[in-house]
Order: sequence, then structure tokens, then C-alpha cells
Amino acid sequence: MISTFKSDNILPTSTTYQSRLQLFQPTRRPKAIDRIIETAWGKIRIKGRIGQAHADIFEAMLSACDKHKIIDDGRIRLLIDPYRISQISNQNSWSSFKKNLDDLKQALIEIREPQRLKCIGHLIDHIGTARQRNGSVITKSNPFGGVRELWIIELGKVGTTLINYDLRIFYDTQKIANLTHGISQAIARHILTHKTQPNGGWLLDRLILVTGAAARSLRDRRRELRQDALLLVKLGIFISNGHVEYKRGGLEYKRGEANFCGA
Repeated sequence: MISTFKSDNILPTSTTYQSRLQLFQPTRRPKAIDRIIETAWGKIRIKGRIGQAHADIFEAMLSACDKHKIIDDGRIRLLIDPYRISQISNQNSWSSFKKNLDDLKQALIEIREPQRLKCIGHLIDHIGTARQRNGSVITKSNPFGGVRELWIIELGKVGTTLINYDLRIFYDTQKIANLTHGISQAIARHILTHKTQPNGGWLLDRLILVTGAAARSLRDRRRELRQDALLLVKLGIFISNGHVEYKRGGLEYKRGEANFCGA
């Protein structure tokens, strides 16, 4: 039996621990890794290659899916328009979009801590053509003429667990996808997991490190953040004198009653 979500269970853009546990490398050119990552918030093992471009796609699918349902085993099924998702996630080409989807399907994630999120599996398990019960393909009108096919995406154990048991966050993922550098995206996402910020803001180098960047790369990451500074200001994120401050309202938005942002 397939049942739909209740109206007060709108899918989030992201969840708090997706950023705090460093599921996605803080770059748009991630490397293939098999690594155990420990942070102040928990411990995970990741085998695969997923970075900020992959986070862009995953968030776009959650926040811009046409419909979603819970299937028999408790996982979540999404009905998406792949063209719209590729546009929101700022993918440069269809081939790179498909390659990034493959990476999302293949990445093995084991969340060891915190206990409430403990699981092993994938963010995405299956991608296929959406069909009616009679087998006909579900399509959407193309503004340039004709129609385009919609897809079915089935989230994996990890993706479903995060949505069900983590703190949900709602924001405009397209604004983050439009940033030039992965470190800028990772820091923006990490900032949005907090309801409050330290007096005077976060230490810039500390933020770079907690997103998963290597200490030896601090100089390069600072340079990339300077290059994205004007774009970050438009999102409400200000970098000055080695500190980072966030002005609320730059990225968050309300969806129905689901207006909670961060922990």
C-alpha cells in the first residue's frame, strides 16, 4: 500500500546533520574517498564521491519535487521534473547532471553517531521513468513545445532517515547553487543549521575546517571565499576581519507551517 504524506509533512530543503556530519565534501570537484569522519556532532563513514554540486541536486529534488509518497518499506518516493531540478541545481550540462546522479546513487553512507540517525545505505536508491498504472509515461508540457518525461526517485535508507529523524531546514537552495565555489556553499549550508550565532560571528578559519576542508588548504579556501564575497553578501553572509556573520532572512523561507530553520 502507498500512502501520501500529510499536508504538515512538507519535505525540507535539507536537514541539520547533512552539513554538520560533512556528508558532502566542501568542493564542487569531490574526490572518491572511503573515510571515517568524526565531528563534534557525530561520526560517519563515507565511501564514494559527493560534494556540493551533489548537495545542490539532492536539495533541489526534495524542495522542488512535484509529489512525494511513502512506499511499503517506509522509504520516500519523489515525482520530479528532471529539467527543473537540473536548472535549480545549476548543472552545467545534462551529462554532468546524470553523472552526479550516478554518484549520489553509488555513495555508501554509514551514520554511526548520533544514535537516533544510526543507519547504513544511500541517499538515493532508484531513478526511473514515471508511469501511470496503465504503463503510460507521465509527462509535463514543455514551454518550448512538446512534452518532457518525469522521473520517479526513491530515496535510500540514509536519505529517508535524515528526513524522518533529523531537524528539518527550509531555504532557497538555488541561491546556494549559484555560488561559484564549493567552500562558500558548504559554509552557507553549515550556517543555516544554527538558530543563533556567536557574538561577533563565527571565526572564518573555524568554519572552513568544520565543513571538512583540510587545514593545509586554508589559504586557498580563504581566497575562494573572497572571490564569492559579493554573492555571499546577497545571501546575508558577511565576511570581515576573519569573522563570518549571518543576517537572518537572506536565505530562509516559510513553507506552510514549516518555518523552522536550524537547531
